[in-house]
Amino acid sequence: MDCQYYCQQQAINLANTIIPVPKDYPLKPGLPTEFREHFTALCDLAKRIYLDMVKQPEAYGLFLTDLSLRALGSQSKEAGLIRKSKNSVNKLSDTLFRLCQSGEVCNHQLIVSLSAFKTVIKQAEGNGASPVTKYELILSRLVDFGFSISNFNGKPFTKTVDIFTVEYPDSPQIIDTLKAYCNCWYNVRQSQSALKDRSSLTFKGKPVLRYYSAMNFDFRFTADQDKIPMQDWIAYELKSQGVEDKSIRFHVAFYEYSRQYKDVNYDGNYFYKSKRIVQVKKGGLSLKLSRMDKYMDKIAAMPDSIKKHFGKSYCNYCDFQGATVEYCKFRLHWTYEKKSHDGCAFICFNVNDTDESLLSYYWGLLQLEYNLEVDSFKS
Repeated sequence: MDCQYYCQQQAINLANTIIPVPKDYPLKPGLPTEFREHFTALCDLAKRIYLDMVKQPEAYGLFLTDLSLRALGSQSKEAGLIRKSKNSVNKLSDTLFRLCQSGEVCNHQLIVSLSAFKTVIKQAEGNGASPVTKYELILSRLVDFGFSISNFNGKPFTKTVDIFTVEYPDSPQIIDTLKAYCNCWYNVRQSQSALKDRSSLTFKGKPVLRYYSAMNFDFRFTADQDKIPMQDWIAYELKSQGVEDKSIRFHVAFYEYSRQYKDVNYDGNYFYKSKRIVQVKKGGLSLKLSRMDKYMDKIAAMPDSIKKHFGKSYCNYCDFQGATVEYCKFRLHWTYEKKSHDGCAFICFNVNDTDESLLSYYWGLLQLEYNLEVDSFKS
């Protein structure tokens, strides 16, 4: 779809990164077996609404920042406008969550207290979502997509209304499913609210590589995470980021290869004891190397696709943390084919080649760098 605004791009992104719901994933205790089927329908509905946002963002009251605007820096006015436009797409999930937060389900109807809804619709991050302005626009679009909302005429509710009901006549159990999902999502979020590192979440030891600042539609919140193999978890997470299947298979194989080494652990990134040795990036990896000169003879015997990383410099000679042209504590140095190179500990050796035949070489570099030992019991 052609886009004019950042909110349209974000709506497409959210639609495309809703993970297909597995038919037999392990459910949280208490959820009925048919929940999977109904949650699949809910995700399909959410995807259709996101794609409709792309066609008519004004109808949802989204913040319209033109794509021609380019942010000059993370703190610039332009960056704030772009961020506000992207975040405005969350009005859909925020409104659905607030409806469920202020209502109870009975006979496939969500019975909502208007006073409670008006209170939570204005509340901010600490209560689970962002404030929603012009909520009546979102409700109107929900009606157009098949929801039935009593006492609603397309405008904000009047003071004469005490309660209103929300139904989905074409598939009544969508309401039960939405309420159950909101509860699952909120409980996970609340359990993580005390984390100092707000950039990541962990579901019972399963790594999640991004922070869920708004309620997305992700079946893992309703899963018994202990029963999902790590390989599947990695695949689901990358799928939710829009990573292609080939790259997903590579990441899963990379994880499986890592399991043969002693003291190598994975929690979204790879660590040797307490030191991070591989940073996982969207679709790729960053190998943390610094002593290459000590094993450059081994590198020289590796395939060209590996050697190419060492035949160029990566340092931009920036002023990060007071760095100068003469010195930077993050600057790396090595010699390849009698030529000296400078690199950056943050951007060197980024691996985007997802050829699984190169796995042994990537781990070979890490083995040389960190003296990794193979665990005979694992191998």
